[in-house]
Amino acid sequence: MKRKPAPPAPLQERSRRSLRRMLDAAEAVLARRGFDGATLPRIAAEAGVSPANVYRRFRDKEALITAVFRRIRERSAAATAALVDVEAARSMGLAQFSRKVIEGMIAGYRKDAGLSRASVEYSEEHWETGLVRKMRASEAQSFDTMVKTFLIWRDQIKHADPECAVRFAFIMVALLLRELILFERTRTFADILPLDDATLKRELPLMFLRYLGIEP
Repeated sequence: MKRKPAPPAPLQERSRRSLRRMLDAAEAVLARRGFDGATLPRIAAEAGVSPANVYRRFRDKEALITAVFRRIRERSAAATAALVDVEAARSMGLAQFSRKVIEGMIAGYRKDAGLSRASVEYSEEHWETGLVRKMRASEAQSFDTMVKTFLIWRDQIKHADPECAVRFAFIMVALLLRELILFERTRTFADILPLDDATLKRELPLMFLRYLGIEP
């Protein structure tokens, strides 16, 4: 059976507010309950509207989650664009800019941990769907933008392949934060080293810079 197309974006302010409420509610339920627990009735209750109102805007749960992840993708791209002002970065220098970026990553993971965890789980289960392909492409583009910004200091990076070094170092930082914050693995290492945010903000930039061959 042919699927009903998604309705057009609302034109009236009242309708736009209602849509924002639904998307905000969907984000909140996703963060608390994950993808499987984010049912349309729960999202409707969180938004303070009837399930029928949600179904009038979205044909099914998949359409609503698509809209949520599209909004997350746009927000993430905007945040990256705001961060990587090349001239502002250049004035900071490599060490200070590295600290700023990594501290921003820690804060971002911490702020939206539940929602980001739901996004990761959804992506892994729907890897080849159109939505996830677009999300991956958007994340790769933002990542490339960040890498290009770091390469304004190419001459300072002592690693034999500066671009590979920046990419690899960021992957390691992202994987570590994903495990420690999104999937709450800090207790696994609690007897070895307490990995609170203060420790991460102090040590991760040092590790990152030293891998690039920079002595902070």
